[in-house]
Amino acid sequence: MEQSSKKRKRLTLVLRTDLIDAVQEKAAVVSQGPNQFVNMCVEGILLAMEAEDPNEYEMPILELYNKVKGRMSLSSKAAMKLCSVLVPQLYDIDRHEKQFLVGLINKHEGKLSPQIFSGYCKLAEKMNQDRIANERQLAKLQAKSK
Repeated sequence: MEQSSKKRKRLTLVLRTDLIDAVQEKAAVVSQGPNQFVNMCVEGILLAMEAEDPNEYEMPILELYNKVKGRMSLSSKAAMKLCSVLVPQLYDIDRHEKQFLVGLINKHEGKLSPQIFSGYCKLAEKMNQDRIANERQLAKLQAKSK
């Protein structure tokens, strides 16, 4: 704890040589130096890892890059809004059910019709109900062991 109150010294990390050209190129696109670019990438990843719902976190450096390049990117938030047109109750589901749903959609190959999407929603709901039942059963078993 005592160290956290002291100012940290700079930490030097080594970037793999095969990444140098790509980092310099992408850093220039977003008008950043290579060090700042790498720091922004690492920060974005760490924040995404800490986010309560990683499906709703967008990395600022990626958004900036796509904006500068004029690329349209469908963020997770935008995708969920579009999906809610087909399934209005989508915003009422908890994060676990959303994770199941996104996982199912990510595994889907081919066109995703409204009927298939609705089927995935029902399957995600069932998977979440099973998860809840398993957690309850586990809690009961753990309570017996005390």
